[in-house]
Amino acid sequence: MRRFFLALILFIITIKTGFAVTSSWLSIKAKQGDQIASLLSRYHLQGSICNKNQFYQLNRLSASSRLQVGRTYKLPILRYRYNGRSIRSTLNSGHRIDWKKALQIKNFNKRLHQKGLRHASFINNRDLWVSYQDIGCTSKNYNHKQRQAAPRKKQITKGKRKNYFPLFGKKHAYVAPISKKLRGKVFYLVGGHGGPDPGAVATREGHMLCEDEYGYDVTLRLARRLIASGAIVHIITRDLNDGIRDNMYLKCDTDEVYLGNKRISRSQRPRLRDRAFIINKLFYSYRKKGYKSKDQITLMVHIDSRNSKKRIDVFFYHAPKSRRSRKVAKRLYRTFKSKYNYFQAAKSYTGRVIPRKLYMLMNLKPLAVYFELANIRNSSDQKRIILPQNRELLAKWIGDGLIRHYQR
Repeated sequence: MRRFFLALILFIITIKTGFAVTSSWLSIKAKQGDQIASLLSRYHLQGSICNKNQFYQLNRLSASSRLQVGRTYKLPILRYRYNGRSIRSTLNSGHRIDWKKALQIKNFNKRLHQKGLRHASFINNRDLWVSYQDIGCTSKNYNHKQRQAAPRKKQITKGKRKNYFPLFGKKHAYVAPISKKLRGKVFYLVGGHGGPDPGAVATREGHMLCEDEYGYDVTLRLARRLIASGAIVHIITRDLNDGIRDNMYLKCDTDEVYLGNKRISRSQRPRLRDRAFIINKLFYSYRKKGYKSKDQITLMVHIDSRNSKKRIDVFFYHAPKSRRSRKVAKRLYRTFKSKYNYFQAAKSYTGRVIPRKLYMLMNLKPLAVYFELANIRNSSDQKRIILPQNRELLAKWIGDGLIRHYQR
């Protein structure tokens, strides 16, 4: 009778969770500097709301929670005893796995093994790891909050058109107001290069990395944050096809144009002159409307290219004789330094504020700050720009610095 009840309990657990009772969650200890986004990214779990929600649920966390160093957390990765024959036959007792899904699971284990996160192949140690999104999202255990998200999205897209910006892409077009901290402030955002000029380039895992694509993605994310805080934002260099992209590798193209759909010149000097002309014209139009010079700022987003062994932190250029330009650059610098001290205490921040006689710094009427996000040729620096959550953090920290500048 006791065995019967035990078997019945195990059967109920299997039905309730949708997983075979032989599975268990992979657990790891948080390291210094770990955040939820970086931890999920390390184990190739990023980009899935399903994985993220399951991580919160397993560890009783919320989106605002911070990881504690040394504490053990359960990852949305299920461990199964591999039967030695195939992935499909191992999992098909509890799930219907087709050959494409099996190949996806196999490659997932292979990547983690190559990255050193697995000590041996699942074939050798019979320990098969399966991402929750590969099986859990199709089961009854799917997070109910995700299923309820669709109606809300429909309501958002039918909201007031003044909060709708198609340039950000369909997924990110609606910008919900969060504050009025930047009300009355005007920002001109310029993603570096564009059109026939990709800027600095590098390769990673067979993919071409182009400065203008990654700089533009950060620019769009920054624009959303500034608008959400009440600012007026003009994006000078724009791509009408590419909104905010949440994938790692961004396709390089040459179809960027200037505000007003003006073609970008192949020659560098005319390119810079055109950008300065557009910004200065807007600056004077806002002056006539009563906006002060100190309330208009140009931000130029670039990615540096140096020796592949050289790591750099985000650093800032300002016009040599502009006290206000230097002041904004210093505020952004201090913001990044404080963020590093809080989130990456083990790593000191080495960014700098430097005066430079660059054309755009010397020929703009509004004060301007020019910054470099990373060394595109360094493999570690590349993670700062290819991971979408890192691009979002860059935009957030820049936005936080600008708010602090005006709230000082």
